Amino acid sequence: MKHFFLMMLGVFLACSLQAQPLCNIEDQRPVQLLEAELARGIKTFKKQKPPIYYLSYTYTEETKNSLEVAEGGVSWEGEIPSRRLQIAARAGSPKMDNTRTLKSDYDNFYIPATTLPDWQGDPRAFETAVWRATQQAAEQAQKDFSRVQIDSINSSKRTDDSNDFVFPPEATYCREEEPLSFDWERLRALLLKASELVQGKDFVLESTFYFSTQEGNRYFVDSVGSRLKTPFAYARLGYELYGKTADGLQLNRSQSYDVLKASELPDEETFLAAVKQSILELEALSRAPEAEPMTAPAILKNRAMAVFVHEVLGHRVEGHRQKDDSFGKTFTDKVGQPVVSPLLTIVDDPTLAYFNGIPLRGFYEYDDEGVKSQPVYIVQDGILKNFLMHSSPIKGFSVSNGHGRRSTGYRPVARMGNTRVMARQTVSYEQLEKQLLSEIKRQGKPYGFIIEDLSGGFTQTGTYSPQAFKLQPTLVYRIYPDGRKELVRGADMVGTPLVSFNKVLAAADDYAVFNGTCGAESGWVPVSAIAPSVLLESLEIEKTGKSNLKPPVLVPPSAEKKGKKK
Repeated sequence: MKHFFLMMLGVFLACSLQAQPLCNIEDQRPVQLLEAELARGIKTFKKQKPPIYYLSYTYTEETKNSLEVAEGGVSWEGEIPSRRLQIAARAGSPKMDNTRTLKSDYDNFYIPATTLPDWQGDPRAFETAVWRATQQAAEQAQKDFSRVQIDSINSSKRTDDSNDFVFPPEATYCREEEPLSFDWERLRALLLKASELVQGKDFVLESTFYFSTQEGNRYFVDSVGSRLKTPFAYARLGYELYGKTADGLQLNRSQSYDVLKASELPDEETFLAAVKQSILELEALSRAPEAEPMTAPAILKNRAMAVFVHEVLGHRVEGHRQKDDSFGKTFTDKVGQPVVSPLLTIVDDPTLAYFNGIPLRGFYEYDDEGVKSQPVYIVQDGILKNFLMHSSPIKGFSVSNGHGRRSTGYRPVARMGNTRVMARQTVSYEQLEKQLLSEIKRQGKPYGFIIEDLSGGFTQTGTYSPQAFKLQPTLVYRIYPDGRKELVRGADMVGTPLVSFNKVLAAADDYAVFNGTCGAESGWVPVSAIAPSVLLESLEIEKTGKSNLKPPVLVPPSAEKKGKKK
């Protein structure tokens, strides 16, 4: 069965790496300007004390377009262009440099980005701005290195004394991409029509319907000799509905569709049907009984399982964390050992552009340190195999595997891309529910749970706190031994990673995609996760925290106009 996974992965890779419209990097004017200034800078700064031994520029040109509708009217519509330069200057040597995480409280993950003038209008102004930013980045790197030196003298010995940096391989790549094209007038009409559906619903306290695009080009040059131009594009149609119960519990239902072309958008009937279903669910939640704390067998539906793996496992297998002495190191010394159910194989593969026709937000060709993306088998048949690595090596893992990521204004660290969960054996979802009912009866529980939707939550990874997680489902059903289902509200999932991942008893064949944005110390990056529905032998549920503020006394105007106030 292992060979089946490898074969299927090869198929998906073939789909994502199909012929792309390439370009000549030599003809890219921003690269020419950046290369010239980088050569001047590294020649001078590498002779200083401490030397700047590595330098890279990431120049991003992007345009964000967004349209938002609320309360039946357009609340925002606009375009925001930007041209930003991010400089990575490393002072000292690969053994120890300015990027080392300090044992003191000093935070060195944030580095400023510079807004640049348009190189097409005045190349000299562009060059001058790059020069100024380079000088500032070099000076700051040298100051930070002094702090690192002092910290290393005054702090206890590090558990993992690996180098702070490994040079990326030299790379050259250039690709063009057609600009996104959508009928904004049609989308505006669709969002307005969808917004009308919540009118008269006093349990909907706030609603937003939106469509947004973000696209551009990223140029990368460094002192190793890499020269890259990689385009990027994201587009999302969606909505968010919010409510609140009388006892202060926040409620929400949402849906989003990630697309790259107009043909991938849902048709009007499908979109409006989804909105109507979410309205019904929000109303049902407002009247549903509150969940009680207990442990019971449960099904994590596919998208909920995808979020679960991302939150609970993903951050703990990011390589740089393994040599941070303030990190809990749940899996640091477990390479080659079972860490999850032997039913599961987990790979992070940012080379996948699509899965089952759905664009993946975690797709990228080169990471933010100029390293080519690649699939990494994290877990195979339950056994931990690898960590996600950027340019900071750790014991046993000496090179980057293309997972250095960040948002503008932050230093790259190892992050997830497209995290895919695969099950060695699967059944239909209907059969999975039957197995759940059998497990409820076997354990003598009054009921079990079906987690339909999971918005996220938080996972504690520091040594100063328990290695636990608390995730926030937004749609949960109790399921009784006779198959009857009952919607409940206010249920949070809690547990610890090593216990929870070994509770997986079975998996369905209903793989689905979760597309989102993940926040960590290197900022917010687009990610995707793919997983099937799974049956857990036991899941712990506790009550959700509530707001001290009661719902509005005055009903929304739209509800009063239609005579729907209570």
